[in-house]
Amino acid sequence: MTNLASIIIATCGRPKILGRCLRALGEQRLPGGVGLQIIVAIDGGDDSGGYGRLDPPPGTEFLDLPRAGIGAARNAALGRVTSDLVLTTNDDTYPEPDWVMEHVQAQAARPTPGLVMGLTRWREWPDPTVFDALVRDTSMVFFFHTMHAGRMYGFRHFWTCNASVPTDLLRALGGFDERLRPYGYEDLEFAFRAELYGPPGVYYHPAAVNVHDHRLGWGDYCRREACLGRMAACLWEVNPDCFRVMYGRRDAETMRREFTEWLALDRRDHAAAVVEMRRWIERPVCSVPNWNDVRETLYRLHIPVKRRCFRAGFVGCFDLRHDGHWKDRLAMGHSFP
Repeated sequence: MTNLASIIIATCGRPKILGRCLRALGEQRLPGGVGLQIIVAIDGGDDSGGYGRLDPPPGTEFLDLPRAGIGAARNAALGRVTSDLVLTTNDDTYPEPDWVMEHVQAQAARPTPGLVMGLTRWREWPDPTVFDALVRDTSMVFFFHTMHAGRMYGFRHFWTCNASVPTDLLRALGGFDERLRPYGYEDLEFAFRAELYGPPGVYYHPAAVNVHDHRLGWGDYCRREACLGRMAACLWEVNPDCFRVMYGRRDAETMRREFTEWLALDRRDHAAAVVEMRRWIERPVCSVPNWNDVRETLYRLHIPVKRRCFRAGFVGCFDLRHDGHWKDRLAMGHSFP
């Protein structure tokens, strides 16, 4: 078992949100003889001075960095790691008290240390809407509810909101690909390379729990899907093999043409789905009888909107590739989800 665990957190302009995460890390119940190293990578630096007003656990290190995206921020933090195990979490999550201990023990129990994924739960809001419940109860963002404790999964099940990785493996693979900026697929692309290089698979250990303190709205969700579409075009350029496995094709130009046709064809279905979704999403979920049935209906209903946002993002970013500044334009004004 490791005697030191390193936690790296990338953040961008959200010191207040990060503060709750750091307070939770200061309350960890660590295994005997295990110490904690916390490295916070501030993408874009601390212009407001807000991070300096935080009260982090002793020994927390802050890195002021130029704005270069979440992968570059995590790689900078990785360069300061002094342990043999790295844990990753987001600035808008707060780990439960045994989070570090569960990751350390899960890694120690594996025949060969590798990728371990914990459980990220959405925060329970005091006044949950239908949309809050949809995000919580379906695969709109995560699909933890389809996963089973102790099983191995493929690289698509690796999300750096709650994961641990041996430091040697991270470094052997060169960390996260910094060309995937501002964010999106940098974790899956790393896990894809790790699956080819080291112990295959992602081990799911849901006893390592953290809470996602981020209330996602309908507009946020649609923007997120458009961002993922844009970043899928970046993924094709960065790692075409990973792109091919994820989307069943290697030729992004064909995919762009198909998406362009679908954007023209599905406009009416998309508009109808948006109207119907807006009828429901702000309602208190407690006012909806037979929620399980309604949930499945709304989940199916939102899929045309999800697909259209993704396709529009993909086509738009693919077209920008003819502009030498497309990556800079994509990364402007970003924040982490």
